[in-house]
Amino acid sequence: MSNLEIPGYMEFFGDDYLGAYRETISPENAVVEAVFVQQVLGLSSSEEVLDLCCGHGRHAVLLAKAGLTMTGLDLSTQYLEQAALNATAAGVELELVCSDMRQVPFEERFDAVINLFTSFGYLDSDAKDLKALHQVSKALKPGGKFLIDLINRDWVVANNLVDERRVDPNGTVYQEHRELDLERGRIQNSFIVTTSDGSMRHSDGLTIRLYTLAEITGMLAEAGLTFQSVYGGYDSEPYDVGTRRMIVVAEKPS
Repeated sequence: MSNLEIPGYMEFFGDDYLGAYRETISPENAVVEAVFVQQVLGLSSSEEVLDLCCGHGRHAVLLAKAGLTMTGLDLSTQYLEQAALNATAAGVELELVCSDMRQVPFEERFDAVINLFTSFGYLDSDAKDLKALHQVSKALKPGGKFLIDLINRDWVVANNLVDERRVDPNGTVYQEHRELDLERGRIQNSFIVTTSDGSMRHSDGLTIRLYTLAEITGMLAEAGLTFQSVYGGYDSEPYDVGTRRMIVVAEKPS
């Protein structure tokens, strides 16, 4: 377990996150994303992969079923407990570690590290994000690959929807409000959550650093990782200013 102070944004990672983004993190999408990861990284059976910020294991379980040796790391004990249950239900083994992404307790162990669905950029400074990337580099074997999936800053600037309403199947309503801060390169997502019985509460949600491709590749280089390729989505579409995702692949030199 990490001895770092628990960041404030972790309060959002629980039922609110799962409910607010239920459609995006659906099992159907997870299958597409796991297949993409295998193909793009060229992963073969028995290779060791770290799912950094694994959440409840929706990708790690699928990759383990495909024959990969999977380790999941997350700071949420709730999500790790659910990941363990999901692995048991699927009949696969996962090594699960509760830690902060700035403290990855492995050295030159993994053939690949994956970080999916914009689970990078929540820390309050670029220096702290860079520390996490150094930890990724440390955990990779020479020649190992890193895949990081970020929302495309250029797409956000052009398409930011200030207010959005989602309704969970259980009747809970999530009113999301987004404030874009171009000076700091960040977006603040906050929520008003109204349950089916009419009770209402406010959730501070998340503040996410929106990196450009040049910024993220520069940070990867500082961490000792060499940029290889970038994609605009999980269908392997080319990245450009109009793609919603920015999926970057880098390699640790041999």
